[in-house]
Amino acid sequence: MTIFASYFVLLEFFDFSKDFLIEMFIAPIVTVFYLFKVKNKPTFLSLFLITYSISDIINFFDQESYNEHMYFLCNGLYMLSYVFLFLELNKTVNMKEILKKFPIHFAVLTLLNIYIVFVMATIINPITFETDHIEFVRIFEHVYNIILLGLLSMSFFNFLLNENNKALLLFSGCLALTFFEFLLIGYYYLSEEMSIIRMVSILLELCAFLMFYFSATITFKSHAANNYLEY
Repeated sequence: MTIFASYFVLLEFFDFSKDFLIEMFIAPIVTVFYLFKVKNKPTFLSLFLITYSISDIINFFDQESYNEHMYFLCNGLYMLSYVFLFLELNKTVNMKEILKKFPIHFAVLTLLNIYIVFVMATIINPITFETDHIEFVRIFEHVYNIILLGLLSMSFFNFLLNENNKALLLFSGCLALTFFEFLLIGYYYLSEEMSIIRMVSILLELCAFLMFYFSATITFKSHAANNYLEY
């Protein structure tokens, strides 16, 4: 409870009405702790955290320019970071085994993802972005959302197959990160007056990166299933 109380005190201190993007500091700070504290660093998880942090830092210093090139650069880095996290999860997921053991889960999740992509398209397509390449921007946004849903699905399959604390933390982190991203769409594209959405989304991002960090502190003690050693 003390942590959450401190969090909301910080939000008041930084005053959201002045466009101080506190969320830009979350990933870089967690990444610094990760690089110095975690001994056995998974390669793709490290690339995810570093790439995401670089994009956040660029975003923070460029938040007032509204440069189209910076939009593509930063969001491209975010998508690349999600691909790295997807590859990290893919190391412990066998899709043939998923289709064999959980065909109904796979079918339902696929249909749900298609529905979510359709809903997001109905939100994004009517938006008139200030750009000379509006169709490309819309495609870019849709690809971004598809990658995010693919990441969430892969983390869910990883948890279904492994059912351990590490897989649970990764799935919870991906779930929080997905909700964070979708809430930001609601905040930026629908109503910037709903500051509570932004506060909740930042709390979700904080939770997501903390869960990624703690998942990295869990490693196999032996080849036995669900046998872990925590640092």
